[in-house]
Amino acid sequence: MIFEIINSLKGCFVLRSKGRFPERILNIASTGGIYVYNVRREEDGSILFSVSRKGSQKLLGTEIEGITLETVEKSGVPVFLSRYKKRIALLLLPALFFISSSIFSLFVWQVNITGGSESLREDVRRVISENGVHTGALKHKIDRYDVKRRAILEVDDLSWLWVDIKGTTANVKIFPRKETPSILKINEPSDVIATHDGVIEEMKVYCGIPLFSEGMTVEKGQVVVTGVLLSENENIPTYYHHASADITLRINENATYIIPKKSLDKVPTGNKKTVFSLNFKKNNVNFSLNSGISYTNYDKIKKTVKIPLLPLSFTRTTYAEVKVTERDADIEAKTLQHKMNFVHRLQENGMDILNFEESVSETPSAVKVTFRAECLVRTDKEIPIVKGENDGKNH
Repeated sequence: MIFEIINSLKGCFVLRSKGRFPERILNIASTGGIYVYNVRREEDGSILFSVSRKGSQKLLGTEIEGITLETVEKSGVPVFLSRYKKRIALLLLPALFFISSSIFSLFVWQVNITGGSESLREDVRRVISENGVHTGALKHKIDRYDVKRRAILEVDDLSWLWVDIKGTTANVKIFPRKETPSILKINEPSDVIATHDGVIEEMKVYCGIPLFSEGMTVEKGQVVVTGVLLSENENIPTYYHHASADITLRINENATYIIPKKSLDKVPTGNKKTVFSLNFKKNNVNFSLNSGISYTNYDKIKKTVKIPLLPLSFTRTTYAEVKVTERDADIEAKTLQHKMNFVHRLQENGMDILNFEESVSETPSAVKVTFRAECLVRTDKEIPIVKGENDGKNH
């Protein structure tokens, strides 16, 4: 077995020696240190024997009187490479691609950070890069739990982080720390403002002077209860209080959705085609193998492997044929889903729904659904008062 492998790597030639005393070639081979094997005599008296590629070159280059030496068969790796030497680049390209893909898949070549502000993402990128999550990092050396712990400790505005590695991409999801709402101290002067447009349904004032009463309409941002106490007497200074009240507004919330009457479904046919390409980014050159696609409709899955330190990348693109069919949309189900989402949004914002209306209108291609909700919501945001001249004491 080992002998056959060695012969395959070196190359094996089968030679035929014909003429008077053809066995003399074996003596010449032995004298020249050339190893021959599988020696056999043919019916016509000629001798067949096997020899290595280098040995055959030596023997074929030797002129022996009365003997004719010819090549009967060639095999082995050197023979294969010499036969396809003009196509060597075409043969090596797929092999190089798969070898490169296997090696490069061990590294992280792209880091995506989502969530938070741009400045927070830059701070997180700096910290995780210092802790092993960066372009060119070995995936098996990344300790995701340690990266999360260090990032939360070092970035003040970060609440939580997680690193998810898929293929050669590290996806980093971050959640910023939520600011604690500022609560004014009881001795700090303040006004109470409306946070929505609406009608005052109920109002209980604990401290301060009400500027509106129940049943009146207010706009978002208007002062409903003030902590400023003015006197008609110019000699009496202005006093400031910490206004406090419970205010409930009756507001209207609307939402409109457009639902197409037809929807398209994609059904895979099972036919697929994979195209490999070599991209030279510097010169914007793309070299593809077998890139012709005959499918009318298809889904495309593309994966690119970048070669570090070189302006090259390999791309594998898979085209999966699909059959596109058109069907009637389930208007009732989509309307119900939109309604549930709308109601859920109102409830998340602390609104109690009193009345709910739904209206539907149609066009040739779509259905327009409008929801209207009458809600109660608490609106009693306190904001600090900026004192002016002629200030008095706080009460």
